[in-house]
Amino acid sequence: MSFDELLANPRLKSALKSDMPTPLYHQVYLFLKEKIHNGEIPFGEKMPTEHNLSDAFGVSRITAKRAMDELAEEGYITRRRGKGSHVTYQHRAEQVAAPMGGLLENLKILGRESQVKSLLFGAAIPPLDIQQRFGTDSNTPLIQSQRIRLSDGVPFGYYGSWTRDIGDIYTPEKMQEMSRIEIFKAAGIQLGKIKQTVSATLSNVETAMHLDIPIGKPLLVIDRSMFDKDGNLFDHLYAIYRPDQYQFEMEFSVDD
Repeated sequence: MSFDELLANPRLKSALKSDMPTPLYHQVYLFLKEKIHNGEIPFGEKMPTEHNLSDAFGVSRITAKRAMDELAEEGYITRRRGKGSHVTYQHRAEQVAAPMGGLLENLKILGRESQVKSLLFGAAIPPLDIQQRFGTDSNTPLIQSQRIRLSDGVPFGYYGSWTRDIGDIYTPEKMQEMSRIEIFKAAGIQLGKIKQTVSATLSNVETAMHLDIPIGKPLLVIDRSMFDKDGNLFDHLYAIYRPDQYQFEMEFSVDD
């Protein structure tokens, strides 16, 4: 995904809150930092101009410049006169292991005991970092899904996923009835291993808007890859949770 695609979202202007303690420049900074930090905007990507940022967010050029300056000060971008600004941060996630059996059962329960609201679903060409994970190229589409999970009408999780085409059983309607684990099994996929990382971040404009929280609030982040029995990646998920609504618990056995 490019910055042009991100900034084309018309809701960005209404997402910034001028009456919040967090300054507007810092809200813009948090949005851009999150996209760079989680690898959604890859290393080397050209940044939008200050003029483009001010138009997209409905802020002044001074506000846009201050957000860019802060990114540069923290090493996320470099700014060169006549050449523009480019992303210099490289996303590197460290893996955290969790017992697979308990994880799968928890995912099934989560799917049954919460509601899902689909935001986007369909075939699309994934960004470069996702292509590299799946071993695909720019001509191979995957199924992209963005959605929110709610409990009693309160949003607690924002999900983005890329999945290989597994047939007509994988639809937004089916996700209302079954967990994705159950859908994958019904499609005949034999689950092999799951790789998962757990980290934290702060809410930016986009996540604050979807999770109904202020910008700058702490969030739990889970990055999960699912592989089949042959070791092929068939699903990658990036999930963001409100810690006041969701807990991630792991139980370990200790060998003598």
